[in-house]
Amino acid sequence: MLWLLFVFLLYWTAIEMLNRKGTLEKYGLKSYGPILMIRTKRGLNMVERISKARTFWKFLANLGIPMLFFAMFFMLFLVIFADLVMIVSPPQPSELTSPQASLLIPGINPFIPLVWGFIGLVIAIAVHEISHAILCRVEGIKVKALGLILALFPIGAFAEPDENELLDKKTKRISKIRVFSAGVTGNFFVAFFAFAMFFHFLQFLTPVPVVVDDSGAFVAKVIAVNDGKAEDLSKSIKPNEINFITVENSTGKHTIAVYGVWGVKITGLYREDGKIYPAELAGIKSGSLITKVDGKEVRSLEDFREEMGKRKPGQEVEIEVYDARYNSFETFKLELAENNGRAFMGVYLANFECVGGVNIFNPGHIVSSLSQIPSQIKNPVTWPLLISMPFQFQGFMGLEDFFENELYVFWILNSLYWIAWINFYVAVFNSLPAIPLDGGRVFQEAISALLRREKLVNQISKAMAIFIFASFAMMILVPNLGYLKP
Repeated sequence: MLWLLFVFLLYWTAIEMLNRKGTLEKYGLKSYGPILMIRTKRGLNMVERISKARTFWKFLANLGIPMLFFAMFFMLFLVIFADLVMIVSPPQPSELTSPQASLLIPGINPFIPLVWGFIGLVIAIAVHEISHAILCRVEGIKVKALGLILALFPIGAFAEPDENELLDKKTKRISKIRVFSAGVTGNFFVAFFAFAMFFHFLQFLTPVPVVVDDSGAFVAKVIAVNDGKAEDLSKSIKPNEINFITVENSTGKHTIAVYGVWGVKITGLYREDGKIYPAELAGIKSGSLITKVDGKEVRSLEDFREEMGKRKPGQEVEIEVYDARYNSFETFKLELAENNGRAFMGVYLANFECVGGVNIFNPGHIVSSLSQIPSQIKNPVTWPLLISMPFQFQGFMGLEDFFENELYVFWILNSLYWIAWINFYVAVFNSLPAIPLDGGRVFQEAISALLRREKLVNQISKAMAIFIFASFAMMILVPNLGYLKP
């Protein structure tokens, strides 16, 4: 962040110098501190031509209004829920709760990659503001200019309507609502289209099993098992026999001999404040494989978690372990400890399969999990998890070695993924009922139609905006300043 702060200060200094010399005014630019507003009439003719299909644009705008209200109430529910979490059980400081994570700026937000995020953000900003401009012209409202807002990076754009015409009492309320909701509608439609294309292109990925190290980093592609194809290792590996896996990387082809036993690899033994936990007390070694829990085979981390979820702290359990260094099995009995209310052995486990001591990652699981997302949308319980998906999966950057595809396929997938998510996030954020956001303007028009008391409407709108922005401030401050923590 230090180098970024230095560059930002240089940018701000340059803006101030150009402003004092009158250079900005000469070219129709305006600055507010480090914020630079670039206004232009270019593009207005294009907006005029596009907006001639008035019936079509009104139809889309009418579809978007219920979408905005649905997003408004859903986001309001999430804000209230987050407030309760911050008060009752404040989260620990982490990358997820850092101030940077609250910004939708690629490269600064630790979860949004610079290149792909920048592509998504530029498209989201352009779609949002052009949508407003088109609906203004559809409703007969003049657009004075289009513009871009810079603060070193593009942080927004704007379509500058004639405010007198837009807010005139002669302008129908439904026309105002269509104009205010147009940006959100445009972002939603682009997001849905990009998501559809992303899931379509997923089917063209050809995953290949790979050998990874204990950190999960790529080591080599598996190209053959026992002189046969490596399409399905679970079927190709002969159990309880020596198998020969042929792998390939930048150094060439190699053959690895492994014993045909699957398990969950222990990558470390857990200690806390000098306390030794059951696995280490029993003599289980790091690097070995857990193959059975009370006689039940476990092949993956999911299998192990499922078995451990059935057990309680203090319960005795029998663990079978395979040590590839000595090609030997050993059974341990240990009494489970307690960790956050759950039964705990005291081990760190690899998040991939392991056969005979060799770590195998099957990227087909990624494709399979992603492909199931459209069907999960039907269940509202999964929505908060789906919305947080980019915090867990940032696209296919760095995974190119795990697939047999050309590089352009990953460029397409990464672009579509981030275009979809950033347009979606811009849409739902702007749906919040807080002025100056679009949702705030729509909310104000809606309650104005119900109450018809301008002063009360303004007070309600102001209170809602204060509540929402104060909630966002609390989400940032509480985890990082320790406020309200015991």
